[in-house]
Amino acid sequence: MNISRSSLLGAIMLLCSSTIFAQQEPAKPSALITFNQAVAKAAANQPLVLQAEAAVRASEDRIGQTQGEYLPRVTAAAGYDYVSPKQFIGVGSESVKIAPENAYDFHLDAGMLVYDFGKRELKLKLARNAEDSALIGVESIRQSIAYETARIYYDLLFLKDEVQELDEQIGRLNEHLEIVKKRESDGASIHLDVLSTQIRISKTANKRIDAATTFANQKIALRQLMGLALDADYDVTGNFATVQEQRDQQALIAIALANRPEMQAALKAENAEELGRSLANLGNYPSVSVLAEAGYRNGLLTATNQNADAMTFNWGVGLRLSMPIFDGLRTDKAKDEAESKAEAAHQGGEELRRNITAQVLQALQDLSASHAQAVNTRAQLEQAQEGTNLTKLQYDLGAGTNADYLDSLETLSSTKVDDFNAQLKEAQSGLALQEAIGDKMPQGGP
Repeated sequence: MNISRSSLLGAIMLLCSSTIFAQQEPAKPSALITFNQAVAKAAANQPLVLQAEAAVRASEDRIGQTQGEYLPRVTAAAGYDYVSPKQFIGVGSESVKIAPENAYDFHLDAGMLVYDFGKRELKLKLARNAEDSALIGVESIRQSIAYETARIYYDLLFLKDEVQELDEQIGRLNEHLEIVKKRESDGASIHLDVLSTQIRISKTANKRIDAATTFANQKIALRQLMGLALDADYDVTGNFATVQEQRDQQALIAIALANRPEMQAALKAENAEELGRSLANLGNYPSVSVLAEAGYRNGLLTATNQNADAMTFNWGVGLRLSMPIFDGLRTDKAKDEAESKAEAAHQGGEELRRNITAQVLQALQDLSASHAQAVNTRAQLEQAQEGTNLTKLQYDLGAGTNADYLDSLETLSSTKVDDFNAQLKEAQSGLALQEAIGDKMPQGGP
């Protein structure tokens, strides 16, 4: 039996495409992970979240430090001094030591700020404001991770459908190849039709390889986000969620300005700078403290102690007023700095408001456009299916060419992928709108 070179080449191409297809078959996954499960796992297992939570704990500790200014401070002190020359005073014919040459002092000091015109209260408000900002930071990171997870999950759903469609397309082409071969053996077709079909199979197999590789890479990315083990296998399941078009733009913008973590953080930043400005304005104000001291020292001559070397218990209380007179213009410059920072924070908040407003409007526009594209693509799919059926009928009746039928199969397959992609874009647009208005967690499909 003689085998032509072209027939051998076609067989090799078919064998290669079939081998590649077999090698790319994914292993049977060990677990199905739903959209909501993926989002929850990612939000709970990220080092960035743990880092932000540690920052919250640090801010809580700073509050405790600030609250310490409302409590007294107690210190222990000990001292020794050698004094020369020796100090005596004459009393009649005798000399009496009035101070020891070896002076010892052991005592406890206590002091407490009584009034500082509200500086402590402002410092405490600043510390609590910082804690609120840290908590907002945790929520912002969780939200960002959740939406990134949702986007990757939707990508996987699309790629899974694309790989499945390419598998089905390869199956359809292989079925058609058998028909073409039979028609060639019956003399109803030429060998070029066989080669053309084999080339289409090879091209589709290459597309399948690209899609499967992208699918595998996205699975790696999602596995990392969810904090799964490197060898943990899983599969995605579910459908794309659709968000109904909403026309009340002003209501959505108001929701976004109230819910977005970035906006909340900006408001906290503005509040912090306002508190800093108030604190700077109190820089030259006085403060009042009470002091107390108790301990033992020698060198104290009393009515009951005439020995200068004896250790004697002593105590004292006092009131101290501290009033800054001149600090090298430091307070004035601090006021100017606080004014500039407050203005910068305010302008930053205004810029963010504009950006959020634009993001909401853009998300609404994208959602409307993607919905229209999804409707159009679904109509195109129905037309492509009908066209393929007609082309198949013409080919079977001998009124159509093999190339026409192969083109119709390719158009049908690409239109199915376009339909999947349109569903993906609509779902991604819905996610973008949810994120733009500050929904804490994206909502997935069933």
